[in-house]
This record gives sequence, structure tokens and C-alpha cells, in this order.
Amino acid sequence: MSPEPAGLSPYLHHADYWVAAAEAGEYPVRQGDLFANVQTADGAHLDAALIAHPTCELGKASVTNVQVAQVRPLDVLPDETQRQLVVAGISEKDGSVRIAFAHTFFVAPVEPSALDIPMWADFRELVLAPREQFTQDARIGALNHDARVTLIRRYLYFRLRWSLSFKQVRDMEAARITADRAFAGPRPDWVV
Repeated sequence: MSPEPAGLSPYLHHADYWVAAAEAGEYPVRQGDLFANVQTADGAHLDAALIAHPTCELGKASVTNVQVAQVRPLDVLPDETQRQLVVAGISEKDGSVRIAFAHTFFVAPVEPSALDIPMWADFRELVLAPREQFTQDARIGALNHDARVTLIRRYLYFRLRWSLSFKQVRDMEAARITADRAFAGPRPDWVV
């Protein structure tokens, strides 16, 4: 069975985020994949970005721009407590566990690459970027299926405040993949 977040953490272990570099060519570019040196539709430059939307529609000719979330190094956050909360994704207060920094998604280092550092994506900073720059050759990290579930789960909580379990989101994603006749690349082991 595939890994899932341990205990209360909303994230997988950092070593379980990325498809191995030797296998990444089998995976088409998808939501959650990491890119460096992204040019936005308005001409701005992002040092790094994760694809936020669309998910399975990237192969369609009608998609000319994609939404990306800006990614920054963790050490740009002003203090250690903030960095710890972004990495954990949760906090404890008065004996209860709460979502911390819901607008963020912890981005594990991609080894070996120029982005071999802890990072975070900001869902508040979604921008459009021309699709043609998001190729397999330009991709720094291909998010694996289970890590994509954690990204979707975190985004649903941020955008809609839906508090869904990892299993609930994985089941929804399994149903979507099962119904998608155009799904490309290896299927997760949790899809029948």
C-alpha cells in the first residue's frame, strides 16, 4: 500500500514527495509538479512554481495558460516558529490540533537539483503562466500520486475549508482517474 501521512500531519514524509528522476519521464506534467524560472503571463519572473490548475487538462490545445502557485525557500519566512508551522502544517493550542498556515503547502527538497532546499507554495499567490514552458524536460520535480493527494487535500481545505481525510481525497482521486479514459502515465496502485 502507498504511504500516507503519519499521525496528524497533513504531509507525507519528505522523501515520499517526488517520482524518482529515472522514472519521471513516464509521468506527464500534472498538478503539483515543480518548475524553476517560470515566466508569468504578465511578464513577471518566478524563481519556482507549482502547477495548481488545470489538472488533467494540460494536454488540451485549448489550455494556453495554467495557474501556478509561487514557491519560495522556507528560510525567507521571518522566524523559526513560522517555518516549523509551514513544515508541520498543523499546530496545537489548548489541547486541540488545528490547521496552521492553511494557505501554504510545504514543498520538500528535490534531490539532486537547484531546488534541493525546503520550500513552500503560497495558494494566495496564484498567477497565470503560459503553458508551453511546462514540459517534462523543464520540470524539476514530478509530484507522485500520493503527494498530489496531499496537495489536493490542502488546497481544498484552504479554498473551501473542507476538512477531508487523506483517504477521502485519495478515494475521490481514484474515482476520477478510473473514469478518465485519457489518463496517461503509470496509475497509482490504489486505482483499480
